[in-house]
Amino acid sequence: MSKLIRLAPEGSNGLEPCAVVPAEALLPGSAQPAERGAIELSDGETTGGIWEATPYAERFDNYPYHEMAHVISGRVTITPEGGAAQSFGPGETYLMEKGFTGTFEVTETLRKFYFIAA
Repeated sequence: MSKLIRLAPEGSNGLEPCAVVPAEALLPGSAQPAERGAIELSDGETTGGIWEATPYAERFDNYPYHEMAHVISGRVTITPEGGAAQSFGPGETYLMEKGFTGTFEVTETLRKFYFIAA
């Protein structure tokens, strides 16, 4: 495998469907999101790629990764427990630190580039 992977906003060849949202994390009234998939990097501790989900909401309790994401299209609202909601749309980037607790709500079908590290 090459040590170079092209990530294009419209998706890349070879992405496999993934299911990273456990049913028990979904907030009442939310359907399981539809996801595009991820590219797992060779070290086993980092993952990056393009992720897409239809509108849904989930709760994170002690999120197990550092995640940096850049929104390609759509919108997400992230609300830290006890903090103010922040919305992110096309062209915006967020960093969610390991240990984050709060809600993650996709309000418009979201497509993002992301990178997570344990």
